[in-house]
Amino acid sequence: MINKQIQKIKTSYMNYFKIKGDDIQIIITDDMYNCQKKYGFTETDQKILNEAAAKANWNHVAACMKYPKTMDEPFTLIFKEPYLRRVGEAELYRLVFHELTHYVDYKDYARIHNLSSYRELFASQQTVLFQNWSEYHAERRGYGAYLKHRHGVRLKFDPTPKKIKIMEDETLKNMLYYAEHYCHAEEYGNARQIYFTMHLLSRISIWLQILPYQVEEILTNQIFKYRGMDWIKKLLHLFLKYPTLDQMDPHFMEMLRIIAESMTLTQEEVFEHAASLDALDEIIF
Repeated sequence: MINKQIQKIKTSYMNYFKIKGDDIQIIITDDMYNCQKKYGFTETDQKILNEAAAKANWNHVAACMKYPKTMDEPFTLIFKEPYLRRVGEAELYRLVFHELTHYVDYKDYARIHNLSSYRELFASQQTVLFQNWSEYHAERRGYGAYLKHRHGVRLKFDPTPKKIKIMEDETLKNMLYYAEHYCHAEEYGNARQIYFTMHLLSRISIWLQILPYQVEEILTNQIFKYRGMDWIKKLLHLFLKYPTLDQMDPHFMEMLRIIAESMTLTQEEVFEHAASLDALDEIIF
C-alpha cells in the first residue's frame, strides 16, 4: 500500500515538472542506516567509515537520495517504513517531492558540468554550496506539495483570512522553531546551522509568494532575532533572483560570501563546515 502511494506521488511529480526518463529505484526499509550504506557506499567508503558516529547520525532519518556509483546505474530513493506508516498523505507528498528534487538537481548539476561520474562532484569545493542550495530547492518543492495536500493552499498571491490563519497557526510557528532552535551555531554547530537555514528559507520563500506583505512585515520586525535578518534577506533575494539551477550555478560564490560574512567565518571555514555534514545523506525530520 505504501509503495503504491509513493509510486503515485512520484508519477504526479514527474508529470507536473515534465521530467523525462526514469532511472530511479525506490527502496522502503526499516533499517535506514544499513540500507543507505549498501546503495551509497563503495568498499573504500565502508573501510574508512566511523560506524558509531554514522549510526548516531541516522537515528532520525526518514528518507534519503543516493546517487549511483556509475552513470549507467539508477538513483536510489530510500524511505523509512515505520515513519511512512505513521504520517498522513500530505507528509508523504513532502517527503517524496523533496527527495525527487534532489534527484533532479544532481542530474542537472552533472549535465551543467559535463560530469562523467557523480564522484566528480567532489573534485570542487563549490559542490557543497550546490548541495546546500539543493536542500533549499528540495524542501521548497516538498513544502509546497505539503501545503497543497494538507491545506489546499495554492502557491500564488492570495491574502485571504484563511491563508493568513494557516500561516500563523502552522508556518509561523515552524519558522520560529527553525530560527530559534536548530539555527543556533553554539548548540548545533555551523554545519547544521547552514543546513537548517536552507529549510527555513524554503518556507519563507513559499509564503512570500502567497502572502508577500504579511511575510515582509515579519522579516522587517526581525521576529526571529536570529544572527540579524540581513543574512536571511540576502540569501532569500539571491535564491529568488536565480530560481533554477542553471541560473544559480554561476552565483554559488556569492552564496558563499553571504554565509561567510554572516557567520564571521573565512570562506575556507564555510566549505569545511558545510562539507562536514555529508549533504548527500539528507536528513529529513
